[in-house]
Amino acid sequence: MTTKHDYLLKAHDLFFQRTVALNREIEALSKTLDRGALKQHETVKLAKRVYEATLDIIPQDPNHPSYRLNNELRKYRRYKQGLSRYRLFFAFSSTPEIILYLYLNDKGSLRKEGDKHDPYQIFARFVSQGKVSHHPEDPRIQKWVREFPGT
Repeated sequence: MTTKHDYLLKAHDLFFQRTVALNREIEALSKTLDRGALKQHETVKLAKRVYEATLDIIPQDPNHPSYRLNNELRKYRRYKQGLSRYRLFFAFSSTPEIILYLYLNDKGSLRKEGDKHDPYQIFARFVSQGKVSHHPEDPRIQKWVREFPGT
């Protein structure tokens, strides 16, 4: 994957911790499965799709119409292609060009419309509680903007 894009990619702690957990799951699996079985395992395939989405696919066009959300989440985006019942939530800025990866659900919160553990419900709670933000005045976002080269 060597697609060229100009976005600075950042991960919120909620997203970062989830990717760390995914990597730990893969490390544990690698101790019990042979290489062929490991490559075919659902967790490894999910991690690969998340990796490709965050580093290559989403940065090509973070405002793609298929990523848009509605209502109170309209300022956020989500990626779901190839993730089955998982959802990857993010926000982005075009000026400066920053993508903030905010949340990826886990096995305990697979997509099931209407369920209180649905990833959209959980993410909406994070937004309403102020745990994640797209707002440019958010101090964490301001810090990332200051770190962005050329700004």
